[in-house]
Amino acid sequence: MAAAYQRHAGPSVEPAHMSDVQKYKDDQLLRNPGGRSYYLDEKKVVESSHKEPISGLVRKDFSGVLGNIKNFFGNMFMGTTVLHRNEKNEIQQGHQRGLLQTIGDFFKDLGSALSFGKYHPDSAQAPHGLKNRLVYSVSKLKDAFMGDILTGVPSSVNHMAKNLILSGWHLAEVLPDAAIGNFELGQKLTTSIFDNGHVVIEYLTDITPSGDAWLRVHASNLKELKPPLVYNLKMPEFKNGDIRWENVRNTPFRKAIESIGALLADGLAIALIGQTGCSSNRRNQIE
Repeated sequence: MAAAYQRHAGPSVEPAHMSDVQKYKDDQLLRNPGGRSYYLDEKKVVESSHKEPISGLVRKDFSGVLGNIKNFFGNMFMGTTVLHRNEKNEIQQGHQRGLLQTIGDFFKDLGSALSFGKYHPDSAQAPHGLKNRLVYSVSKLKDAFMGDILTGVPSSVNHMAKNLILSGWHLAEVLPDAAIGNFELGQKLTTSIFDNGHVVIEYLTDITPSGDAWLRVHASNLKELKPPLVYNLKMPEFKNGDIRWENVRNTPFRKAIESIGALLADGLAIALIGQTGCSSNRRNQIE
């Protein structure tokens, strides 16, 4: 797969055709450090020869560990950089809000709402007229409680958990690389296992409630009469201007596996809540 995207951050002259599955894997490996051929600090993907010295393999593994620890603290505070590809196959840079930044945004939005626009750090001009001030205030209350507290805070915690899991995953990669990385077949095996494992971790954390995929699947548009699930399915592959979609290629494959995964996660969450409620009632009856 890396052969189609090798040694550049700019557009390919003739990029090889990529299946939706390959695009998905590429997108996921661009998001957090750890992919064997992915050098996120340099915004490039190289074609692996599977003939790297063991020292190079181990160094790359520890780079993934430290990179995810760095992102953990970034997601705890002011956010992290997220890479993605645009329509021209260029690697672009986006931003993912951190927990502290989200809490700060909450107080900004709340202040804007309660002041009816007199405090407006996100816009050049204050709203004029009673009607506009009321509309602005309601909009900012929605941003504060729906966008920042109910969505933003859990999303940041999800990203932090993902980084911890990925750092542990790539730390576990060190031993097999040191043991069998001296052989080409060994390098191919460890690369396949740990890169694919990285993608699976990204997927599982994405589809859990508050994960990026879960938020896409549950997004809706009342003005266009598009309910959750349908709204995401109608989205084009590239969507700018909305952080939920602009950092991924929303291919039919991605839509399918994220929709199925998010709905299964909903069912599991409901079942667990129901089981917890039944257990609680049973304890009360026994007492």
